[in-house]
Amino acid sequence: MEKEEKLRCPRCGSINIIEDSDTGELVCAECGLVISVGIASNMKDWRAFDSDEYVKRAHTGAPISPVRPSFGLDTGIIGQDSASKKSVRKLRRTKRHVSDSKEKTIEPALMKIKEIADALNIPEETVEDAARLYRMAAHKGLVKGRSMDAMVAAVVYAACRRTEVPRTLENVASFFNLKEKDVGRSFRFLFRKLGIKIPPPKAERYAYQICTKLNLPEEVAAQATRILKIAKELGATMGREPVGVAAAAVYMACNEMGIHRTQRELAQAAEVTEVTVRNRYKELLEKVRPIWLKQRKEGEKRAALAEAGGR
Repeated sequence: MEKEEKLRCPRCGSINIIEDSDTGELVCAECGLVISVGIASNMKDWRAFDSDEYVKRAHTGAPISPVRPSFGLDTGIIGQDSASKKSVRKLRRTKRHVSDSKEKTIEPALMKIKEIADALNIPEETVEDAARLYRMAAHKGLVKGRSMDAMVAAVVYAACRRTEVPRTLENVASFFNLKEKDVGRSFRFLFRKLGIKIPPPKAERYAYQICTKLNLPEEVAAQATRILKIAKELGATMGREPVGVAAAAVYMACNEMGIHRTQRELAQAAEVTEVTVRNRYKELLEKVRPIWLKQRKEGEKRAALAEAGGR
C-alpha cells in the first residue's frame, strides 16, 4: 500500500506547511507562500473571555428535549445592555403574548417530572419518555380537570416500565403522598385512552436492584434470576407484585448459598412488607425450589466434568 504523499510547497518544495486556524489558510513556514485559501474550519468564529460573554456569543444551545419547555426551542431575550428598559419590557410582553398557551400549562408538570426523577434517581432516557407521554396526554386533553400529581406519577411509572427501570408504583406514589390505587387508576385511564401498551414489570430487574442495595454477591443475583425464570414458566408469578417475588427469590438464593439475610432486610430493600416476602417465599419454596435445586446440581456436575476434561 502506498504511503500518503505529504503536501509540499510548490515554490521551495518544503513539507513544513502550517494551517492558520483564524483564516483557514495553508502557509509554507519556509518561504511564506500562501498555498490555499478558505479551508473549512471547525473552530469557533468568535472568542469569549468569561462565561457570560460565552453564553451571549454562542450560536448553539442545548439539544432538543421533551423535558424542557417548548422542547428547548424557546426564545430568550438578550442584549439588554444595549437596549433601553422600555424596549426590553415591550419585547417580554410580546414574547408572553405569542407563547403557546398549551406549553405554559405543561411547564409545571415537566418541573414535577424532573423533581421526582432527581429524588428517585431515574435516568435521563426515562425522564424524557415520561415527558413525551405527558405531552401526548395533554395534547389529547386527557389531563384537563384531573390531578396533575396523579397524572405525572402515572407517566413516570409508565416510563419506568417502558424503559425497564425498577421503580415500584409505591415508590412513585409516595413521592406525591398519593395512594397507590389513585395513581394506578390514573395510569390505567391514560393508557387506555392513548392506546399504548405498557409491558409488565420484570422481577429480574428488581432482584438485581435488591442485591445491589444489600451489597450481595453477583452469584446471588444470578441464582435469584434463575429462580424467577422457573417461577415464570410454572405460572407462579401470575398476579403477584414483581418486586415481592424478586425479594423472595433473593431470600431463597441467600439461604441456599449460606448467606445470612433476614426477611425484614429483604422487605426493607424491596420496600414491601415482611408478610409479602414471607408469603411469596412459601410459594417459591413449594413450587420452584425442587426444580431449581435439581437444575443447579446438574449445572455444577456439568461444570465439574468440563473442568476435569480440560486438565
